[in-house]
Amino acid sequence: MTSQVYQFGWCLQCTREHDFFPPRCFHILLLRLAYKMALPKEDDKLNRYCTFWKNGLHWFNGHGVGSLVEIVDESQCVLVMMSCEEGYSDNMVSLRRNVIGEVMSVYKESCPSLEVKELVIDPKELAYPVNTPRERTVYSVKAVLLAIKEGRPFLVSDKGHKELKKILSNESLSDISNLSLLGGRDIKEVIEIKEEFNTPLTTTKLDLADVIKELTYNQQLPRSVWHRLGLQLGLHDRRLVDIDTDYRGKTEECFHECMSAWLRGEDKVREKGGPSWSSLATALDTIEEKSTASYIRNKYCPSN
Repeated sequence: MTSQVYQFGWCLQCTREHDFFPPRCFHILLLRLAYKMALPKEDDKLNRYCTFWKNGLHWFNGHGVGSLVEIVDESQCVLVMMSCEEGYSDNMVSLRRNVIGEVMSVYKESCPSLEVKELVIDPKELAYPVNTPRERTVYSVKAVLLAIKEGRPFLVSDKGHKELKKILSNESLSDISNLSLLGGRDIKEVIEIKEEFNTPLTTTKLDLADVIKELTYNQQLPRSVWHRLGLQLGLHDRRLVDIDTDYRGKTEECFHECMSAWLRGEDKVREKGGPSWSSLATALDTIEEKSTASYIRNKYCPSN
């Protein structure tokens, strides 16, 4: 492959000095990726529109995204890099979730005894080739996920601090269970979630995924109400304007980030009763979403 600059980089790195990914493991991975993700040739379905070389594979998926997978650093590291055409960043987020999932699946099937760590490469250091990713500025995936879980907008590491949305650009951080870095796995497979971790604002532990499911899927609440709802939940208008700017007015992402900020207890959320089903129902009533408010009260606040 010729030199170029990519937009996303991730790697699976062996942590013990004498460990390495066996050739068979990498060959299985390349074949799976080629047959699952590269486009078949119209006159020969067994052949794919992709390029193989001694230690890697590159393909373009037809939806604006180019992907490269290599084994580097003396076979101690599986490297994934991606770039996309302008306007196709959502497709890149979706594809990297699938590719990371495939890498982790093959690793667990073929060489689970290897001790590894997952790393994200700093977006400013994605010039190809990347022969030794660990010598670039990299961030632990576990550390990134913990920072998002705890509602911190910045990742702090030995190399300083970095805004999370610059590490994972073009991706909503409000729904942690759907982050591309998980590769489709449950977050509990990647980081330890302590049962006692919750907010002191309420005795009932609320989960973002549950709140989103109840409001938008079970009750079909229009996501367009997110700004009005956020104000009634105690979030400042300035914060909501920033959310709208950060996510370029994309209603679904704005709704998720609004509810995430509420669950973190930002701004004046405490004054509105904290993140609880009861305070959510009250806010819904105020913006005239009374049927959804009644549903929430009947299901979660029967004593009210």
